[in-house]
Amino acid sequence: MPAKEPRPASHFRLDLGGRQGVGMFRECSGLDSETSVIEHKSIDDNGRPVVRKVPGEIKWSNITLKRGVDETLDIWKWREQVIQEGPDKSRTNGSVALIDYSGSTIATWSFDQGWPIKYTGATLNAGGNEVAVEEIQICHEGLKRL
Repeated sequence: MPAKEPRPASHFRLDLGGRQGVGMFRECSGLDSETSVIEHKSIDDNGRPVVRKVPGEIKWSNITLKRGVDETLDIWKWREQVIQEGPDKSRTNGSVALIDYSGSTIATWSFDQGWPIKYTGATLNAGGNEVAVEEIQICHEGLKRL
């Protein structure tokens, strides 16, 4: 069986708490994790210093999503919930799906206990010729590739 070829990405779909398609985005970053390294220094049986690298804490990057501004207010309302009620009421599991031009899912990353830590509205310039872009940053407690 031949290997599948990579497909070009078209956009990203944000799903929150079981609601599919809360937002469609053109850019996504922060789908990564890192394990910090602790250097443990000791002496071996011959009296020589030894440095052993052992795993420390796992760190998850914030997920950043960008899209052209439209009429929907779902991501703004989610951020507003954090402002009004605090992050504990806003925490939810969710996922980011990479979608190709035909609408098929290429890959999906799920996150645990996410909540929006930052919302950036569009930079407004009536003389410009660009699409107005909004951005949301989501912190979370774990990421998995499904």
